[in-house]
Amino acid sequence: MKKLTKKQTIIPAAIILIIGFAALFFGCSSNNKTTAFQIAFCSLNINERAVTEYSALLQNEIPELTIDGTAPVFTSIIMGEVVNDFESGVFNDPMMGIAGMMRMAAIASTSDIDVMIADMDNAARYARDGMYLPLSSVFTSNELSGLESRLLSFDIMNADGIAAIPTGEKTPVCGINITGNERMRSIFGNQEIGVFIISNTKRPELAKKVVMSLL
Repeated sequence: MKKLTKKQTIIPAAIILIIGFAALFFGCSSNNKTTAFQIAFCSLNINERAVTEYSALLQNEIPELTIDGTAPVFTSIIMGEVVNDFESGVFNDPMMGIAGMMRMAAIASTSDIDVMIADMDNAARYARDGMYLPLSSVFTSNELSGLESRLLSFDIMNADGIAAIPTGEKTPVCGINITGNERMRSIFGNQEIGVFIISNTKRPELAKKVVMSLL
């Protein structure tokens, strides 16, 4: 067996050390990378061009949405349960709505979303799953005064049988109805919609600013 010289043993050790430092450096760089503030728009019917227009307006109104040079992200997610009207002859692909729900779950699980604006069917589904932050943990009672008729909570359902039946209980108040907002009307049309703060957001105060801008 050939015996390695001192010089030969130092070189591989140095290479291993360099690789170790590189892995540590890139790992730290990845962990320290600023995550963009993200708003998701969720419905089966979304005007994506209007989302782009709204994003430019909001960034001008709330410049803090750009964090350490990282611009906010405005994500349109086509999602929901598709019900086709066979008499009208208009059909939608149900897989599109299902794919959107799967995408939403993946984004939310990684804390990459801060605010959701959604139609009521989608909003109710995620409220029952505990995805939204109770408004009382972010807003004071004074800030919510005058909004009582617009505050949103949803029936908790018992889905053991074929049909879901309300249990008589409700989710915490977790959203605000913004159906009358003209900017949102350009995105969602005449749908009833609400705005919600995601429970695992790392920037609740910034999310609150976004909600307040829509009231």
